[in-house]
Amino acid sequence: MQKPKATLGFAALLFAVVASQAAQAQVPAYVDPVIYTVNPTSFPATTYPPGYQLNNNYPWESTYPFSPSYSATEQQIIINDELARTGGELGTDPVDGSPNITIDQGIIPEAHIENVQPAVVVATEVTPPSNGTTPFSRSYYRKNDFGNSLFGAGYIIDAAMTASPSTGVAEKKVEAYADGKVFAVAFGAEREIVRGRAELTGQQGGNNSGTARLYAMGQQIWSGNLYTSFEITPINWSRTFFSVSKRFMVGPVPVSVAASVGGGVKLTVSGQVGPTIARLTTAAGGWANATASAGVDIIVAGVGVEGNLVLVNVSLPAFAELFWPFYSLDYTLRSNLNLTALSGNIKLWVRVGFWFLKKTWRVTIASWSGTTQNWPLFTQNGSLILGMEPMGM
Repeated sequence: MQKPKATLGFAALLFAVVASQAAQAQVPAYVDPVIYTVNPTSFPATTYPPGYQLNNNYPWESTYPFSPSYSATEQQIIINDELARTGGELGTDPVDGSPNITIDQGIIPEAHIENVQPAVVVATEVTPPSNGTTPFSRSYYRKNDFGNSLFGAGYIIDAAMTASPSTGVAEKKVEAYADGKVFAVAFGAEREIVRGRAELTGQQGGNNSGTARLYAMGQQIWSGNLYTSFEITPINWSRTFFSVSKRFMVGPVPVSVAASVGGGVKLTVSGQVGPTIARLTTAAGGWANATASAGVDIIVAGVGVEGNLVLVNVSLPAFAELFWPFYSLDYTLRSNLNLTALSGNIKLWVRVGFWFLKKTWRVTIASWSGTTQNWPLFTQNGSLILGMEPMGM
């Protein structure tokens, strides 16, 4: 028999679109007030008055007096001295062709060292006597994080099902739900960027329906009702989730870096619900990339940022089924994972003028090779007798 698809009336579809656009227009912005010092001994956290002219006002490392009044030969001696003291590499400024010393400050530890708690996994089961009124239940929960407080990501998958025997007052009931959440971290701000949840209830003479909901940044952006046999139109919407700014000391310059976290939300839901069946197949998920921009509020020769970072791209498929036509209960609970996390790099640079030469400092604040996980997380199935009256059938 062909399964009829659930329909969501025009009003429901219209509301989903309007809610999505309204949420998209208001992108939350956060600020981390702590200045990250790459080399606190040589370049401690420093602030300057807005508009301050740093070019030709920050001393070089050479012991020669800080002055523009040198012959070409003397200038070369000072440049060689600066190269020896800084360990930099000599080149030319792409703007005016003047000598430029590039100093690589390396990779900060947070750029590539993971610092998160181990995965949390909880699987529960209740198998009651065949002739009692205690509900049968199975559940699976997993929380997993990646990266650290500078850049990171994570997910939660939560699925469960319950079969409740008749109590003499209420008929037997079958219930199932699946809940998937996706998190993104940028500059200390951890936010739940996506959540998809679907739930079903089937009962003789009672409620035989369900709901599916999709959230972005904690705000519901779509919902739909589930009846009989159902399959929603797959959702795959792009959006910007949030932005965070933080200052880094790149050489002697406090550089303000803004990380914009954007990507999309995903949800598929299908299944069947009735008095003796609750079958639910879902896949909630999302993806998020961090794109950085850099700026300063003082005058320097140049500032910029290179690269971008994939924070997460994850799908959290889950399947829950209870089939209970008489006293024999068949059940299946399954959860899988399809994930890619933390891939890419972000580098900052700043250039300052020193009379007849320039210095460019470079530092890497993100350098991740990527994590890929595509595997089953949990499977449990079986059959049992449940809800049999004490004297037998």
